[in-house]
Amino acid sequence: MDRRERPGLTPDHAVILPMPESLYKLLQDAATKHGGRIALVAGDHSMTYAELLYASDRAAAYLAGHGARPGRRVAFCFRKSTDAIVALFGLIRTGATYVPLDPAWPVERIRTLCRDAEISLWTGTDPPPAVPGIVASVTSKTKSEGGASLDSAAEIEPDGAPPQRPPDGVTNILYTSGSTGQPKGVEITERSLLHFSQWVVATFGLTAEDRVANHAPYNFDLSTLDIFAAVRAGATMYPVPERVKMFPYQLAEFIAEKKITTWYSVPSALIMLQLRGRLEVHDLSELRHVIFAGEVMPKSALQGLARRLPNAAFTNLYGPTETNVCTWHRIEERDLTSDEPIPIGRPIDDTRVWIVGEDGAEVGNGDSGELLVAGPTLTAGYFGDGSSTDHRLIPAPDGRGRAYRTGDRVSRGNDGVLMFHGRLDRMIKCRGHRIEPGEIEAVLCRHPNVKEAAVIPIPDPVFGNRIRACVAAHDDRSIQEPELASLCRNELPSCMLPDEWRLVDRLPRTDRGKVDYARLAAAETPNSPDGTERVRVGQSPADGD
Repeated sequence: MDRRERPGLTPDHAVILPMPESLYKLLQDAATKHGGRIALVAGDHSMTYAELLYASDRAAAYLAGHGARPGRRVAFCFRKSTDAIVALFGLIRTGATYVPLDPAWPVERIRTLCRDAEISLWTGTDPPPAVPGIVASVTSKTKSEGGASLDSAAEIEPDGAPPQRPPDGVTNILYTSGSTGQPKGVEITERSLLHFSQWVVATFGLTAEDRVANHAPYNFDLSTLDIFAAVRAGATMYPVPERVKMFPYQLAEFIAEKKITTWYSVPSALIMLQLRGRLEVHDLSELRHVIFAGEVMPKSALQGLARRLPNAAFTNLYGPTETNVCTWHRIEERDLTSDEPIPIGRPIDDTRVWIVGEDGAEVGNGDSGELLVAGPTLTAGYFGDGSSTDHRLIPAPDGRGRAYRTGDRVSRGNDGVLMFHGRLDRMIKCRGHRIEPGEIEAVLCRHPNVKEAAVIPIPDPVFGNRIRACVAAHDDRSIQEPELASLCRNELPSCMLPDEWRLVDRLPRTDRGKVDYARLAAAETPNSPDGTERVRVGQSPADGD
């Protein structure tokens, strides 16, 4: 069957479903329509929609008693679990803004984000020591000293109706890498999540019969499809355990055993499945939607997946965290057989896009420029950073509100389809994560012996890019790779850790005195007499050896 004829995908202009007035009403509606259906399966524990609503109502009352309310930002630090979903909807019911954190992150990074977001209430795993500003904590199962447990919420009766969050109110803050060396908190609105989940259900035809894998971590914007679109449809959510994510064969086995129908992840996870998951030995016939976003999908990997998963329709979604998803492209047979890159497609419903040159004027079809995006999924801005907000959110060219400057270079064909051509700045995409080299460089330069550092991407067929760190020491000092690696592990999440280290005498410069990143990327790595790997980048091509 031609992929364009496969069931479950609506035409390009989907019929939009009626929109509930709040995210919490999504859960209430699901409990009304599908109360007895399984909402969530995590390990050996499952909950129906009626049970999830009951538990979330009580969690909301309990969390409100510990300070969760509109205007408050609450740390949300959970591993994949039923408790996480209960607490998430509980926080949404209180009107508080939840800030997803990863329990695997270094303690110093968690402290930095809690300080930046002005967190006063912690939920999830036991909080690390000395987190600034925390005055109360509600943990998942463990009753930490001085804290409370979500287990106690079962004894609480909800009090009154949920607070009304305005449509542009901030539901969560997702931290992304920052070019200035500090992470940036992207404010995601209620309107954004309602519109996106509505578009997903209408476009992909999700129903209560679907089984949706929750693969992305909660601090990643991909997780919003796994949760809110699934609840809107009354589908069953299947959080993917961390131990399963790490092993492609077990991950393929998980998809087969749970009869997953809808999968959404970064391409690198799918590439590992295709390379090492032995898809041919698993019954994956229930999988009808394979959706990917976050980085470029290599054509060869997509072709391999399409051969192994003949029942599935493939879709490429595009959008920075600041826009959630703003364009989409349904994979057709011609995409699999041509040599052309995979398009990022056309705007989703009610989304407007422009491609502009350096002068801000729109470019013609076939010419590339920066992509601007406006629409209901747009961020409210960066928390506590008006300067960055004003720089990235500019007046829309059509005079209707604001548009986001993506920093991505794209072009539009005569058929209206958008193609991605790369970045206009130094940002790196690695394993689906957005990484600003400046944040890694800032950490490296905190080492007292480091004079300067430069971080560059090295193209990789699986992960999109690997990260190379080039570091020069002060003339009278020395540095060792283990010291630098330890420094990064203590302050950066695993996705930002350099894959390659290069100790250099000095960073090469262009004729204008700027770091020559192209020469760093192309540099050879001969061994020095003492066996240390050093890079010959300090000399110009005419200098000789």
